[in-house]
Amino acid sequence: MLSKITQNSSVQRFQDQAKVLGNRLMDHHVSLAVTGLSKSGKTAFITSLVNQLLNARESSDLPFFSVVSENRLIGVKRDVQPDVTVARFAYEQGLESLNSEPPKWPESTNGVSQVRLLIKYRNQSRLRRLVSEYSTLTLDITDYPGEWLLDLPLLELDYVQWCQNFWDDLHDPTKSSLAEDFKSELNNLDLTGTADEMQIQHISNLFTQFLHECKAQGYQLIQPGRFVLPGELVGAPVLQFFPLNPAQLKLASDNQANGENSELLDLLSSRFEQYQKKVIRPFYKKHFKRFDRQIILVDCLSALNMGAHSFNDLRKAINWLLGSFHYGTSNILQRIFSPNIDKLMFAASKSDHITPEQQPNLVMLLESMIHEARQHIQYEGVATESTAFSAIRTSQVGSSILNGEAVQVLKGTTIEGKAITLFPGEVPKECPAQSFWQHQGFAFPNFRPMPKGDNKSAFPHIRLDHVLEFVLGDKLE
Repeated sequence: MLSKITQNSSVQRFQDQAKVLGNRLMDHHVSLAVTGLSKSGKTAFITSLVNQLLNARESSDLPFFSVVSENRLIGVKRDVQPDVTVARFAYEQGLESLNSEPPKWPESTNGVSQVRLLIKYRNQSRLRRLVSEYSTLTLDITDYPGEWLLDLPLLELDYVQWCQNFWDDLHDPTKSSLAEDFKSELNNLDLTGTADEMQIQHISNLFTQFLHECKAQGYQLIQPGRFVLPGELVGAPVLQFFPLNPAQLKLASDNQANGENSELLDLLSSRFEQYQKKVIRPFYKKHFKRFDRQIILVDCLSALNMGAHSFNDLRKAINWLLGSFHYGTSNILQRIFSPNIDKLMFAASKSDHITPEQQPNLVMLLESMIHEARQHIQYEGVATESTAFSAIRTSQVGSSILNGEAVQVLKGTTIEGKAITLFPGEVPKECPAQSFWQHQGFAFPNFRPMPKGDNKSAFPHIRLDHVLEFVLGDKLE
């Protein structure tokens, strides 16, 4: 009986793989990477995207999504996810939160999950109509914690290089002050002694506490990511290492030159390498090497609210993580064996937190943040676009009088439940100079979702149809 079950499982797995390869060959399959750092709105975005597509035939507002505006969409349904070892994306739980009284945002991502949609449509392409009047596009979306995302560039470093990068970043006076307890305990280490497991665990805990405090202060480039969101690795020794300081690294190097090995350095280096080998690399291979399209969500407004350190760290983090993906044009063989991302959208999220006339500024600010990385990606033949959007609209636009002139204002409800009307301020058109932060005049609010009214209509949004058209429009012709 067991062999029969195993055999049936193998046959099913082979059939699923063959189906995916067949869809890729016919260009009827898209694997979408929804990329963003912590709190950028990935879970709300995927929930809204699924909600819009499932309701696209009846109640969604998608005028710029061509398959809908041309009345070619037959229907969309959710299918069994492609990988049964990965959690099912919590779409229903997200809906429940958004439709609760009062409405709440879905819980943030704390692990990997997937959702698969089947999009059936009437062919527009003459070539496809020769084969069939209808086609079905398989759309796979993977959700994962933003904290884990920033670990990918660590694959390019060894332990000593990682230590050097850490202490270079600690020239930031705010970060340095947050690290006082960690630095103090680190200075008590004896590199010539026997590695003490309990001491290593204690200092690792102080290092982890420092990373949590950095995150609370608005820093974006938090590494290693599993230290602040460990998932199933809570308490595992693979999360018990830390960066030695430059003086300790030099002492260890000098001792090695004299034929004296450091048991502590060897252990820390080994754990860093095991973290790369057993945590980062499997995550990368399983989830990041088969993407066709990518959306990068960037929460510029929250970073501006937090100050120069948060905004500059966000800019650095985005440009760094872009090096972790495969970009380039795709052909039939690449679609099957080695997919590249051939379309990339940079999307400034939460555009409903600013007035409409400030949204072009938000797009220009985003483009100034990713200018260099975007040039390299476009050189590889990748189509890129930037936009400002809101997956779930949370505010209404009104008008008021300021100094005798009419100005746009926003009306919404804060997370705490207070109804407010305000002009949040102007968004800078480019990455601000240091002097800007001395006199900036904005305070972008954090609204909670608006009540939707009924469970049959799609969520209100801003430009989500533009996002869908860019990412999927050419696949639905």
